[in-house]
Amino acid sequence: MTFIVQTWMRRASCLLLVAVGTPVPAAEGPVAWWKFDGPEAVDSVGGVTNAIEGNYRFMPEGVRGSCLRFDGFTTLVKQEAAKVPDLTKGFTLQGWVALAAYSWNWTSIIAQRDGDTRGYSFGVDSTGHFGLQLATDFRWTTCLATNVLSLRTWYHLAVTYDPASGVRLFLDGQPAGVFPIEKRLSLAKEIDLYLGRNHEKMVPSHLVRDWAKFPSWWSLDGLLDEARIHNRALTAAEIQASWAADKPSSTPDIPPRRFPNVAKGTKRFGAYPARLEFYEQWDALWQMSGAPDIVVKFDELPVQMVFWRGTRFSPCWVSENGKWMADQSLETGVWPEELKRRGGLGAVGCCEHMSDAQCRFSHVRIVENTDARVVIHWRYAMVDASYRFAEFNEVAGQGQWGDEFYYVYPDGVSTRDVTGWWPEPVHRIDQETIFLSEPGTRPEDNCELAALSLANLKGESKTYSWETGFPKLDLQSPVIQMVNLKSRFKPIIIAQPGTKFGTFSGEVRQEFSHFPWWNHWPVARISSDGRYAMASDQAAHSSLSWVTQPDGAFLYGMTDKSPVEILPLAKAWIHPPAIRTTGTSFASDGYNPDQRAYLLKRVQPGDNLEVELAGSSDAPVFNPALVIQDWGENEATLKVDGTEVPRGPNFRYGHRHTLDGTDLIVWIKDRSEKPARLSLTAVN
Repeated sequence: MTFIVQTWMRRASCLLLVAVGTPVPAAEGPVAWWKFDGPEAVDSVGGVTNAIEGNYRFMPEGVRGSCLRFDGFTTLVKQEAAKVPDLTKGFTLQGWVALAAYSWNWTSIIAQRDGDTRGYSFGVDSTGHFGLQLATDFRWTTCLATNVLSLRTWYHLAVTYDPASGVRLFLDGQPAGVFPIEKRLSLAKEIDLYLGRNHEKMVPSHLVRDWAKFPSWWSLDGLLDEARIHNRALTAAEIQASWAADKPSSTPDIPPRRFPNVAKGTKRFGAYPARLEFYEQWDALWQMSGAPDIVVKFDELPVQMVFWRGTRFSPCWVSENGKWMADQSLETGVWPEELKRRGGLGAVGCCEHMSDAQCRFSHVRIVENTDARVVIHWRYAMVDASYRFAEFNEVAGQGQWGDEFYYVYPDGVSTRDVTGWWPEPVHRIDQETIFLSEPGTRPEDNCELAALSLANLKGESKTYSWETGFPKLDLQSPVIQMVNLKSRFKPIIIAQPGTKFGTFSGEVRQEFSHFPWWNHWPVARISSDGRYAMASDQAAHSSLSWVTQPDGAFLYGMTDKSPVEILPLAKAWIHPPAIRTTGTSFASDGYNPDQRAYLLKRVQPGDNLEVELAGSSDAPVFNPALVIQDWGENEATLKVDGTEVPRGPNFRYGHRHTLDGTDLIVWIKDRSEKPARLSLTAVN
């Protein structure tokens, strides 16, 4: 008697028929299978527990059961070469993938590769195409599907290789490409099998300067589930059945990535140490304890000033609706002619804060934090993407550094006072107007095409558009620049007369954006001298203009006024009202534009300080600040033109303690085109 036993295998499309006394061969199943149901990465066919390197997490909602989340930076599942099945006669590689962001170049899903001469790599590229790379007779070939994978979406990806017919690609069970391969595959059997990361560092794609190449590590940025290897080329019907058996009913657990929410929390003016969160995998990379970031809050304005690791601590102004405005640090570089002279040794390309992806050198500290003023110090090295100085004095141990001090006041205005060490100190500013685009947004989502407005001291203004290309800035003698972000509050820069304003006119690709668009900064951890953005998957930046001022500070801030309406602020800083002290207790050192403050000092005992500001239409009084050296520990009262002003929003002060004594910092909310008399009285 013959008995037929029917057995359904888990999630397999084949039916196993066993006749007692008459064996019937079964359809061949996978020779390796990672279900990623946790808590370890197990090849359930071979019974092998694989090592997982880097940061990872098993997520509860995969295609079926759990899945493995790769962090985009470090995650790797590795199977020893001795335990990898023989694929000499052909293979099928398949798995379910959901991308959080595209690759920086190529990222392996399943690979056993030795350089570009042996092996294979099943993966995805920098523009969302998947496929197979393989070595045939020691020559590397890439087979790509034309389909572009969307982010945060589950896809079933499969590839088959048959020595007789070549490579076939399948997306969600459907054919996605056929590639005849005439020569046989050159395998790398002694190389370990990698899932989710390349075998070696790779240079990012879409370089701005192909002579400045820096290889980097990265991994799959997203989720992987049900990864399988067969030692034969499955048929189209088998692949379609595999897709249908595992088709997920839920969306992948990949939240959209947003810049830190700095609007929450206190509304009191001041500087606050913080640990700003971006997304979990990125946050986990930082070897910094405590609160390394700084947020400056304003009690009367819905904007913030932010010093964040994601921008290498370069300060950003953040509008009421979360639009970010950044800037450029001091910068130098080593270009092809110099590289040739050096024989290719030393630094390569741009040397600036952007290159310091891990913030090895860049850092910030709070110098002053009172009700009247905040002072922040940002220090950074001008290094290339491999942390090398353009010039380095071995004897003195000196390279190129930047020290920047920001004197921030309650009206949402800050000076930027810069000293560059080349290695001798130079008091100058390199200003490049840069706005940021968070993941999921393009430059046009964040900035108007009529992107820039200028104004001069005569009250003339002009707005410039990028709709048909970068414009020429032709307003005579501008001193005010406003960036027209898609927000109510817009960033401003005020410069001294004679400063040159010009548009950033290079590296624009009209087929992608009206603006320059790069994503090697901010937040990116790759080593890069510049990478063009091809999609909105990563955080990115765009440059609008250069502002060249040979000496002295700039004013920065955000306002909901027009450029002409903020002329009094510009005039009061460029042509400050003359100050005159009365009495004998205090003397004046005049106005310091780098601090946007009048500097005074006690010269003999006395409790009263009286000054007169010679305000006029050309030199208006506009929210004056006083720094009074050696005031002491006393509190203070204020009268303006004989009228007492209570301590509060219109009269703010705080004490600065130094090794030499105690100073008083005063900020007064007062705007006038007439002379003003200020009287400060010490109170025990």
